[in-house]
Amino acid sequence: MKVSICIPAYRQVQYLRSTLISLVQQDYQDFELILSDDSPDRQVQDLLSEFTFGERCRYVRNAPSLGSPENWNAAVRMARGDYIKMLHHDDGFIRPDALRQFVHMLDEHPHADFAFAASRVDHVDAGRQRIHRATPEQVERLRTEPATLFLGNCIGAPSATIVRRGIGLDYDRRMKWLVDIDFYYRVLMQNGNFAWTPEALINTTADAPHQVTEECHDNAQVELGEAMMMFVKLTPAQRALPEIRRRWQQLFDQFRIQSVEQLRRLGMPDPIDPAIAEILEEAKARRAALTIAHVGQGPRRILNSMALRTKALALGPLYRVYPFLPSSSRRLIKRIVGILGLR
Repeated sequence: MKVSICIPAYRQVQYLRSTLISLVQQDYQDFELILSDDSPDRQVQDLLSEFTFGERCRYVRNAPSLGSPENWNAAVRMARGDYIKMLHHDDGFIRPDALRQFVHMLDEHPHADFAFAASRVDHVDAGRQRIHRATPEQVERLRTEPATLFLGNCIGAPSATIVRRGIGLDYDRRMKWLVDIDFYYRVLMQNGNFAWTPEALINTTADAPHQVTEECHDNAQVELGEAMMMFVKLTPAQRALPEIRRRWQQLFDQFRIQSVEQLRRLGMPDPIDPAIAEILEEAKARRAALTIAHVGQGPRRILNSMALRTKALALGPLYRVYPFLPSSSRRLIKRIVGILGLR
């Protein structure tokens, strides 16, 4: 078996039906389907009866449910294919040759354990679509420094990726918000070779009410806590990168964190990593400097405003009578205005 299609499912059969239809339509058929189901009922199991995957499909209903991302790991652990293609239950292939293209990337790059494609993102709440595609600069930066993933996810959702089964890595079960980029980072630190295509091969769902990430967005405890979990996995040299430190400052500004005590109250692991405490002090110093600069500009703005009002009062009457004055008077007024700096 060449590739294992791993689908972690939880209800939402209306999405899963579209996902399975996109799989049936693939022109590459050397795959097995693994469905790890966290649903408390038979919705997903009954849906499978609409399809004829036969012995290529292995279905397991988890009791009790495993939650995300352990449900992802459960599906991956059942895989027997050479390659593992994660496919979330609300995502799907865009075109019939998409799976073939994913497989082709790893076939053509035998030294790579990881490959990814651009994706079409369907923003459910806004009713719009966009293409998520890494820039050539981001791709080259990934090759030299995987830690740049800490700045943002240029790769995309797990459905946009394919990996070799032998990488021996799980998704970190403690995470929900950064679980994907944390996984990508560890894969690329283990083997920096990867393949990619700028072609959009997968459709991914975003901003849907049922998604776990919707519970995490703008949640200080989750976002800061998972950032710390990932940060401790970086090498000392990566922690010292200016862009990594700036990202921490952005997070502190976003959640208005001004002290280590605030981090402790949010339930962050104690003791707080010294590097994070240092960055926090830098952020405080930067904010203080900006405040002083802003306050210092106050009197200057007042003086400038007074000067403008004085200029308007002085020149207003002159502008009204100026056209009717003799030329000698106009020249004299110009000289006076120039000397006083009222222009």
